[in-house]
Amino acid sequence: MIYPSDIIEEIRSGNDIVSVISEYITLKQKGSNYFGLCPFHNEHTPSFSVSADKQLYHCFGCGESGNVFGFVMAMENLDFPESVKFLARRAGISLPEPQYSREIAQQAHLKERLYALHKDAGRFFYSCLSTPDGQTAVSYMDKRQIDPRIRKKFGLGYAPKGRGSLYAHLKKKGYSDREITASGLCFPAKNGGGFIDKFYNRLMFPIFDLRMNLCGFGGRSLDGKEPKYLNSPETPIFSKSRILYGLNFAKAERKDELILVEGYMDMISLYQAGFRNTAATLGTAFNTEHTKVLKRITSKIVLLYDSDEAGTKAALRAIPILTKEGFSVKAVQVPDGKDPDEFKKQHGSAEFAKLLVSADNHISFQIEILKRKYNLENPEHKMLFLKEAADLIANLESSMEAEIYVNEAAKATGVSPESFFAEVKKIKAEKDKKARQDLRKKQIRNYNSTTPAEYKAQSKGVLKAAGELLCMCAADKKIYEIVSRYLEPSDFPNEALAELADIIYTKKSQNENIFPGELLNSFTEPELQRQAAAVFANEPAFDSHEQKEKALTEEIKQLKSLSLKRKLRSVDSIEALQEINSALKALETLSIDLQNS
Repeated sequence: MIYPSDIIEEIRSGNDIVSVISEYITLKQKGSNYFGLCPFHNEHTPSFSVSADKQLYHCFGCGESGNVFGFVMAMENLDFPESVKFLARRAGISLPEPQYSREIAQQAHLKERLYALHKDAGRFFYSCLSTPDGQTAVSYMDKRQIDPRIRKKFGLGYAPKGRGSLYAHLKKKGYSDREITASGLCFPAKNGGGFIDKFYNRLMFPIFDLRMNLCGFGGRSLDGKEPKYLNSPETPIFSKSRILYGLNFAKAERKDELILVEGYMDMISLYQAGFRNTAATLGTAFNTEHTKVLKRITSKIVLLYDSDEAGTKAALRAIPILTKEGFSVKAVQVPDGKDPDEFKKQHGSAEFAKLLVSADNHISFQIEILKRKYNLENPEHKMLFLKEAADLIANLESSMEAEIYVNEAAKATGVSPESFFAEVKKIKAEKDKKARQDLRKKQIRNYNSTTPAEYKAQSKGVLKAAGELLCMCAADKKIYEIVSRYLEPSDFPNEALAELADIIYTKKSQNENIFPGELLNSFTEPELQRQAAAVFANEPAFDSHEQKEKALTEEIKQLKSLSLKRKLRSVDSIEALQEINSALKALETLSIDLQNS
């Protein structure tokens, strides 16, 4: 941990979780907890619970859990140290100098230098617009009707023709060759003759992450040289697969829907026209990493891609990625082969708004694309269209929704909806069967790659048993004394629960009170915090004293038995084997008596 634990706790307690989460979603109080729509998955009925008493959140739909640090890490795409700084600023708490290991300190220092370097590079490119050569970029922006205020807001600039101008500027600013090389903005010449700028004679688009850090650039060629658009390479602060251009501005709008376009100019043009909930891919294919970022901002996407072949393919690739992650997806294409910027300029913002309103559900969109692919007057083409359309509709979970699109596709071909629906049902049954087979194969692979005990130890039943035991230990010292007599932290089935057990055991042995929100400060990895937080989301309830004793007995037996069987794999002596077998046999007679323990 980079900051002392008392500072971490001061920051956590200074940021009430209900107050923090209310800045992102609407919460309504029900009893002692608050509920709202989960920001991490698409839902219509609130299943996202926030406990003011425990200072934890938990979604009963998708299982996401954590304390205020975990929530901020997820929503703002931060790591733990960054979430500490974020919440410290929010609470007005001054942070001491962080305590880094040497390696982490070097990485952190390099990132800070790269952010500063990119800011200086952005200022340099902006200043170059005022040079004689920079007028080429100014003329291009004038031609594209980019308002001067928008140019300034987005920090658009110009990379000079000379291929060493930026390097010379950065050296004057005090950056080392190592830092300049790590930025990807300049690279060593092959002949050993100094450094060469990556961007030259290009209109420059600064790229910001969600925290408004300038982390990369895109450059458009102004002299016809290929590639037309060029992006920064992958660096410690920039990854094309995790950043969308303009998303930092779209996030500030807090709209329920986001328009996704293909290029820089489309995004800027739409923003200028008032459609400020717009972002663009960086000339790379849309991928699952992008969805992780988008989930923190919206659950509804309108794909607005070019109507050429490349744009159509890009939209068809993006749709299944988005729908698989639970997004509500609509799609629309600009008519007459134009891109969104051209259409808006020719027809105006009002017509463009109508175009957006006409966006189809992604199924209708894909069916429409299929219609263009085939000649539906040709019987063979008609059969191919119906086969692809049926395969598409079979992916829908709702039979009512499927029926709507069945009617749509059937109408286009003249076949009866009943016969087409029968084909859809047949394909859906085949898909479901294959999904079950694939799941079974995966289970077998998992089973064979570990021992049966290890595989079972990750089942819901065992994880539930481990969570209930730890929750009871945290609340009751007597139960802790009983459980710790039989189970060591290493007996718990995964890393998060083993670490949580160790923390609870230590605190209980020292007669310290346990507060769930504070306890999770020790978990700096989001996934580990999620697993640990889930322990406190569902406190076990028992109808009687006897039921509680029975649960303790069975859960201790279950966890200890699995742990001992794991150890059997590594025994190296007859004595050790006999000892484990004896312990397993002793478990059979275990019976917890809370009154006499």
